[in-house]
Amino acid sequence: MTTSGDGREAGDSTSSASWEELLAQATGAVRRSAAFALNPGEELRIEAKAHRNDLVTQVDRGVEERIARHLEITGIPIHGEEAHRVEDFETYRGRAWVLDPIDGTLNYVSTHRDWVVSLALVDDGVPVLAVLADPVAGRLYTAIRGRGAWVEPLTEGAAGADGDAPRALGTVENLPLSEGMVIAHYQLTRHAGIGRAIEASRGMRCYGAAALEMTEVAAGGAVVYAQPLLQPWDVAAAALMCTETGVVLTRMDGAPFDVRRAGSLLVGTPAAHAEVLEHLRTTGD
Repeated sequence: MTTSGDGREAGDSTSSASWEELLAQATGAVRRSAAFALNPGEELRIEAKAHRNDLVTQVDRGVEERIARHLEITGIPIHGEEAHRVEDFETYRGRAWVLDPIDGTLNYVSTHRDWVVSLALVDDGVPVLAVLADPVAGRLYTAIRGRGAWVEPLTEGAAGADGDAPRALGTVENLPLSEGMVIAHYQLTRHAGIGRAIEASRGMRCYGAAALEMTEVAAGGAVVYAQPLLQPWDVAAAALMCTETGVVLTRMDGAPFDVRRAGSLLVGTPAAHAEVLEHLRTTGD
């Protein structure tokens, strides 16, 4: 399904809807779809897309379709990984939902953990709402631009150490590389600059799900995340989680980050981000 035009016009029927109302609709859609993904009720049918490790299942498609149906009432188009597209999204003006139904499908299929459902509302290329579900960990992350980011139990009414109420994620501690971990794609270990950054840090990890890895930085579990190539649906929701917690996002060359365009990504605490950029510039990577 492809959509063109201006998202503001498409969303005229919901132009008066508050951010809270839109977030509630998005949260409901993600919660229901995450429950389906945890227990789809049938054996997985797995296909390869661009290459053997770029996988899709009927659950990816089912989650996208369920969320799309749930959000039809908003009148806002969806730019998703599997079936829904907004034409010329790189230059798109207006509102659009950006969806990765399962970020980390290889993990979903193989290790059954470290995958998320990622949904954001983007307005003129800027994420303004975010909902990110980590179903295996039972966590739901949400954010509203300029108002903060929160984490709560994914299942409403579930008992847990954090209780049922959303807990605000405050501004991350501005730790340097030496005080935290680096999360990076394995290919980047060949880059001298990233290699130096890893050596200066407390170690490197790689989860295989960009939205989850970025959220790890936003939640204070790592100080840097680096990736050579990501798509809008990989990063839209987690980008807002990062900006709302004081995390810096740029391309790996330090250029400004635009969520509408595929490309590299460097995420980090202000101190660690600056250190990695310096390593990259010094080595010419």
